Amino acid sequence: MSKYKMSISLNVLNHLGINLYSNSVAVITETVANGWDADASVVTIDIDASSNTITIEDDGIGMSTDEINAHFLHIGYNRRKSNDTVTTPSGRNVMGRKGLGKLSLFSIAQGIRIYTKKAGGDVNAFFIDVKKIESEINQGDENKPLEYEPEEITTIPTNIITGNKGTKIVLSDLKKSRITSESQLRARLARRFSVLGNKYGFAVKVNGADISLNDRNYYKKLQYVWLFGDQKFADEIKTLCDTTLLRHSVIDETIPNTTGVKITGWIGTVKNSGQLKDEHAGNLNGIVLLARGRIIQENILDNFSDGRLYTKYLIGAINADFLDDDLLPDMAASSRQKLIEDDERYSILTSYLKFKLNDIANKWTEWRNEDGVEEAKILYPKITEWLDKYKAKPDTKKAATKIIGHIQSLPVEKEEDRKDLLKYGIIAFERLRINDQLSKLDSLLSFDSMQFQSIVSSVDEIEASLYYQTIQGRVGIIKKLDELTDNNALEKEIQNHIFKHLWLLDPSWERAAGSELIEQAVTTEFGKIDTLTQKELKGRLDIRYKKSAGSHVIVELKRSALPTQVKASELYEQAKKYKNALTKCLTKQNELTPNIEIVFLLGDKPREDSPGETAQLLQLINARFLTYKQIVHSAMMTYSDYLEQNKEAGTIREIISSL
Repeated sequence: MSKYKMSISLNVLNHLGINLYSNSVAVITETVANGWDADASVVTIDIDASSNTITIEDDGIGMSTDEINAHFLHIGYNRRKSNDTVTTPSGRNVMGRKGLGKLSLFSIAQGIRIYTKKAGGDVNAFFIDVKKIESEINQGDENKPLEYEPEEITTIPTNIITGNKGTKIVLSDLKKSRITSESQLRARLARRFSVLGNKYGFAVKVNGADISLNDRNYYKKLQYVWLFGDQKFADEIKTLCDTTLLRHSVIDETIPNTTGVKITGWIGTVKNSGQLKDEHAGNLNGIVLLARGRIIQENILDNFSDGRLYTKYLIGAINADFLDDDLLPDMAASSRQKLIEDDERYSILTSYLKFKLNDIANKWTEWRNEDGVEEAKILYPKITEWLDKYKAKPDTKKAATKIIGHIQSLPVEKEEDRKDLLKYGIIAFERLRINDQLSKLDSLLSFDSMQFQSIVSSVDEIEASLYYQTIQGRVGIIKKLDELTDNNALEKEIQNHIFKHLWLLDPSWERAAGSELIEQAVTTEFGKIDTLTQKELKGRLDIRYKKSAGSHVIVELKRSALPTQVKASELYEQAKKYKNALTKCLTKQNELTPNIEIVFLLGDKPREDSPGETAQLLQLINARFLTYKQIVHSAMMTYSDYLEQNKEAGTIREIISSL
């Protein structure tokens, strides 16, 4: 007997087994990998919530008693260093290496029953009582070597193994805090293995249903994908993506400056980052690293300090078998869920991926902008019209296209907000163009959506475009007045129209709430005034308006087409009556010298008994007359000149209004 020997302590078993894994997915991953290594064609997983058990069975080669003791119960057995075991009888490269995977079962169950049978042999069965092991750990010396003898199961149910060979593991008394739902288990196992399906002769079932590649729940979310491998592999991925994939690029699988080191797999992006939040598989925003068909690191993206926007849209799966070479040291950490990062092989991979990710980031931005423009054109046809304005100026059109594409691809919570960004973007672009400062466009595009909106929301063109819209509305009002007078509308209709739009008489007469009155007797507003004559008491003012400076305007309307046109002397008498009545009322309110102007609206000039009579009479009482045609012509000239000079602003306003 040797003087010295090495054995495992209770403390090591505690850390490598009971406390090694935090959830059932990682544990079941180990048992599925064991099924692959046993040359199984199918692994079935049944979850029974009522009995609080998980049963995992494979139809692999099974184990004899000697193999159970020498391999399964031998903690740390490394099959890769054993003769003729680096591949399975069918030629599979084995996944297992450290010989610690079976300890993962201790993490989620208090009871473990194992039934196994080789072809032509008997069923071997034993029970591992995790509670008993935990008790010895708690009560004994943690540094004392542990020798644990599982309990043999002598009463074996008939047909416990479904076929003529295989292994069944029944996990009971589960630690519920570490159990994953069926849907989560299905999605996450699908992501952890790349050897599922007929192509590899390996199936995994959960509660009777096969796990398929579609259970990964991400292919149909991909917008762009970069593929490491040959065209055949690229075609397979494209088929899985169905119609969602807009663009792809195939990358040579050989890592440059190496002796033929290869990787396969893909890195993709989704259209909206929220698509990577999956109710079954959790957060998909990461790049899974696999070797020999199984996961070896959950997310290699965590190793890159890259805070650029595109990383929020990334997802991928990279197969790098060179990281798990039989002839080189094992790179896997004890949990088999990440790698030892100071290994040279890891540096080769991460350096290459960092280089490629930079290319992907640039191409992603280019593609998003190009496709964003096309999407915006479909959603908002007026944008096409705006861009086509610059057909003769390719550089300007390129810059305009760039800003539309960037905005359309920005992440926003509500699509309505994107419309606002497009409005502000077009206005900001036009300002830069007018000022010959399109070189500043790149700095504008470095902002996110909220910063972009705050920068451009106060530009002068917003006010200009809104004013243009106001002017267009006024032209419509002018045309309506012209229509009313052409049709000889009733005096009341014309009165109401002008009352609502006093700027028709004078552009400076903007309405001041409470200062304008329509069709009202003077006594209604001022009460009983003793000094008013009977004629003055009966007078009703068509429209009365008080200017902001304090002066008063009386507007008297006549129908546009009267049987006989009114005489100048009649206008004088009527104006005199209204002015005297209003003067008496305002004086009563202590406005001693009120300034009163009277405007008559007529269909035609007054009849005169002598030349110049109208002007002479009306001047005496600060009165004047306007014809309806004069109003229409003057207003149209005023606003038409503005519209003609600002056609471009009108086009922009039309585009913005369509958004």
